[in-house]
This record gives sequence, C-alpha cells and structure tokens, in this order.
Amino acid sequence: MITGKVLRRHAGGYLVHSDQLNAIFQCPLRGRLKKEGVSIFTGDLVELDEIEPAVSASERGSAVISARHERKNLLTKPFIANLDQVFIVQSMHQPEWNPLLCDRYIVTLQLELDHFRCFILLNKCDLAQNDEISALRNIYEPLGYKIFFVSAKSKEGIAELKQAVEGKTSVLIGPSGVGKSSIINQLIPDINLKVDINEDLLVGRHTTTYSELYKLPRFDPDTPRKQAGWIADTPGFNMGELEYPEPADVAWQFPEIIELAKECRFSNCLHTGEAGCNVEAKLSLLAPSRYRSYCVIVGDAQNEAKIRRESSSKIDAGSKKQVGGPNKARVLPRLNERFRASSRRKEKQNLNDIRKSAAELLDDETTDESPEDN
Repeated sequence: MITGKVLRRHAGGYLVHSDQLNAIFQCPLRGRLKKEGVSIFTGDLVELDEIEPAVSASERGSAVISARHERKNLLTKPFIANLDQVFIVQSMHQPEWNPLLCDRYIVTLQLELDHFRCFILLNKCDLAQNDEISALRNIYEPLGYKIFFVSAKSKEGIAELKQAVEGKTSVLIGPSGVGKSSIINQLIPDINLKVDINEDLLVGRHTTTYSELYKLPRFDPDTPRKQAGWIADTPGFNMGELEYPEPADVAWQFPEIIELAKECRFSNCLHTGEAGCNVEAKLSLLAPSRYRSYCVIVGDAQNEAKIRRESSSKIDAGSKKQVGGPNKARVLPRLNERFRASSRRKEKQNLNDIRKSAAELLDDETTDESPEDN
C-alpha cells in the first residue's frame, strides 16, 4: 500500500503527495469512508489504492484514498493535521504589531494542539527600531516563545528561519496582509505565490483563500534529513474568529501567571482584581502588555460563558413534555405539531365527534322532510 500526505482539497477531491512514488495524485475519497464519516484535511497521512500514474509530466496521476492514519494533532482554525510547529505571523509595522492578537493566538493554540512548538514570526523587521525588537524579545523569549524577526523584502532573518523549518511540518497563521505568502516565496524558490499590496496603506491584501502544504527544498545538502520539510500557507483570520476558552483555563496558558498563582490564597482565583490575590500584588513582575491581554481574554471568556449559560437556561414551556408515572418522570422534547402522531385517545375522540356530527346531520334531514313531500 502506498502512503501519501494530503496537500489540499481540490475540485471535490484531494491532492496527495507520495514520497514513495515522488508524485502528486488527484484523489477522491472511497465511498466506504464517506459513509463512515471519515474526515480528511490538509496534512493527513492517507493510504492510496487504484493508483494510475500520470501519462505526461504536465499531468497528475489518479488514485483513491482508502484509509487515513491516526493523527498526531489537528488544528481547526484553519484545518491542518499532524503539525510539528506553528508560526504566529504578524508584522512589526504596516499593519502594526498587535500584542493582544498574538496572545489570543497563543492561548488558542495551546488549548487545542498537542505535541507541537509555538513560535512568533514578525515580518517587516526592516521597519522596526532596535529597541522595539529588544523589548519583544525580553517579553516572550524568557517564557519559552522564540521570536523570528524577518523581512520578506530585504531577506533579513530568512536564513535563520530556513534552519527552523527544515525537516519539519510547519504552518504560518495570522491575520491577512502581514506577509505569510511573501515569506514562503523566500523559502521556496520559483513558487511565486500571489501577493498584493495596498499602495495607499502600504499593507498586504488578502490573497490566500485555502490552506495548502508546500514541500520545502533541502537548504543544506551537507546535513540531509530523513524526511523533507513542509510548510503551509493559510487564509488570514482575525481575533473575532478565534474560539473562546473557559475563563478558568486562561491562566494556565500564561506561564508567568502560573508561577505567581502558586502562592495565591484562592484556589479558584482568576487574578483580575480579587483582594489578596498574589498575582495582583506582584504585577510589577509581569509585562504590562501580557497582563492586559490576560485580563481581556478572561473578560471575553466570562462574557461568552455567561451567554452560553443564559442560552441553555431559557426553557420554552411549549417545547417540552413530561412522561412517565410517579418517581419515573422524564422530560422529553416536544415535536413540532406537524410531525406529531395523534394519540389513540385523541383519534377515538375525533371518531366520536365525526359520528356525532353525522347523526345530527341525519336528524336534521329527517326533520326537514314534510308529509306533502311524500
């Protein structure tokens, strides 16, 4: 059986690359997998069957996806499977660096993914001052988040980035216009991904409309890897599209707050203004931007949790019914009137009503007849 990696969804099927055959195949999903509800996403490892090689170099071969391997992890915004590392991409300027958005990405990724590394990738570093770069390094790198400062325009920092992605499956995620496609163009010669610049605002425009994996070249032939590296470009998405975590889970995604929370007197403290909280007492040890992000994310999570509670507690009296005898009562959803089957009691009552109406009608007809008519 031939194994392949899904590069992207394509025309109702999937583009799958096979290292064994060094070829790309256009593949539908076997009907059995559709019936079983098996999902296939970019990055999945799959088994190929019914392989038909391409007739010419300008064409693709065909095959059928017959099975999917177990996933190491799955990112759902956007959908990409089996990632080794994620690069949160923003620009230093044009558009401006947004610390809250970066921290929201970090929280979302850490709650969702297992077995991955998280990096921060800042493009357009040629527009930044040295003190801006140093300040960001001092905030994030002591917490374990390495920052790559690059410029797709001047190629600054690209060599270091090549070393980080070689032999790994990586994905670039971030808002539109920060240069994700431009960075991949620097990593892979001649790929020529579409990029567009708003000349008035000097920021990138949204051009990527789907997620796709691209095979990386071997940057250093003297240090061969067992596997080729892969990198995914993704459509841009912003803060409003990220999932809201549970309020109590947010603190566990901020290493610096976890450390201070160990000595907090309250076991259920959210560290956002509670009297006697150890985190509140030692705010000087935290980066102000990080603590602001923490408070905003906790506040958003609380609001979202409140909305969920209120929505679930609203009960429409006409939408439920109680069945069962004493001590065995159960509440079941009530079907819409047009989908309900009539009860035997109601059907019997309706039949009696019909009989009664027919009898009354017959009596009226008999009374109306006169002797002269006979």
